[in-house]
Amino acid sequence: MRHAAQAAAGDNAPFDVYMTFDDGPSSNRDFKTGATDIVLQILKDHNAAATFFLHGLHINDWDGPVMVRYLNDGHALGNHLWRQGGNTIADHTPWALMARQYLEAEVRIRDLLEKTDKDVYARYLAQAKLFRRPGGNNGLNDFLDPKNQYDLMHEPYLQPYWDKVPWLIGVYDYSGWNINGGESIPVKIRPQTPDEERAFIIHGGHAYYGVSDYVQPRSVEADQGLIILMHDADKDTDAMLPQLIDDLRGIGANFRSLPRPTDQPNAKTVGIGYAPTPKTS
Repeated sequence: MRHAAQAAAGDNAPFDVYMTFDDGPSSNRDFKTGATDIVLQILKDHNAAATFFLHGLHINDWDGPVMVRYLNDGHALGNHLWRQGGNTIADHTPWALMARQYLEAEVRIRDLLEKTDKDVYARYLAQAKLFRRPGGNNGLNDFLDPKNQYDLMHEPYLQPYWDKVPWLIGVYDYSGWNINGGESIPVKIRPQTPDEERAFIIHGGHAYYGVSDYVQPRSVEADQGLIILMHDADKDTDAMLPQLIDDLRGIGANFRSLPRPTDQPNAKTVGIGYAPTPKTS
């Protein structure tokens, strides 16, 4: 058993935070006033890295400079399928359809990056490949399970993408998260103001865990790095983000982009909102 002083020192130790923003990009043609543009500037001003999970459908032809900025500013890009609708666990989406939507979105991301900046495109190809299922998932999504690769290579529905099925190897599945920002939870308990959202992320509420639940006392998850789910196309998120970054830094947070060092591709990484696991030593 640790002495109280040792426990306090461990509880106050630095920890990694992985802020993630789903459903983008949501930029404007001036590259300044869109939701994504605002979040990117806040992150730059506060020297904080993050990860953005993009829908292929949301990537406009004129989004090239935004795509380049994600990577030039030190963030990571993830694949959020082609679209949101019809792809949650409740929709029981066939995994061949999910694989096709992943590949369609990936083609869109890669094509626009290559057309805009070949050096940044090369950096994207070199970064770890990241995925998040719309609505989340507590386990490895079937289309990323290595045991299904042979079937995908021979699936008629995927014939236009057979040459790209190998892109599904080496993908990290981040369909889960530790902390929910609250924008997507039921309306009756959803934070209604920027301050409420910030407090919800830090302290939790309504059976949702907050950052403080994982760091006081120190948890296994805090040592692995805490993943926060947010959405950049949310005015409350945009408004509270600067103070959230400052508050989390004040309790020891270091901001990183995915993947976490302890995770492996084509394997389950983190579940959705699991209870903190107390450290035993």
